[in-house]
Amino acid sequence: MENMSYTQAVARLEEIMGIVQGGKIDVDELSGLLKEATELLRFCNAKLYKVDEEVKRLLDEMNGENG
Repeated sequence: MENMSYTQAVARLEEIMGIVQGGKIDVDELSGLLKEATELLRFCNAKLYKVDEEVKRLLDEMNGENG
């Protein structure tokens, strides 16, 4: 998952949602998909947090230069 992009992770999450909503999977497969989805959500949250922190830092730098 380290080499996966945010866009790829979201696409996989959407794929998993489609499978689960289709309702034609057994319990064992469901369990595996939910574990994968949890990992993907953590990955996406970490990416978003990192970008948010970087944007805040850049805005602070810009405000420091202009203020």
